[in-house]
Amino acid sequence: MGNRVIDGFYNPRRIQKRLGYLSPIEYEEKHYADQAAAEQGNLKPRQPDLTC
Repeated sequence: MGNRVIDGFYNPRRIQKRLGYLSPIEYEEKHYADQAAAEQGNLKPRQPDLTC
């Protein structure tokens, strides 16, 4: 019976308004995908400064 209370309170598949209408699992997946994409953008090779 205790598990039903926990499952009713915390449902990882339930859509959450404050998470942009995503489930907690979907929100977490999106968060880590966004972080990985941002890190890929930061890995661009630097161009050497040209000095005359």
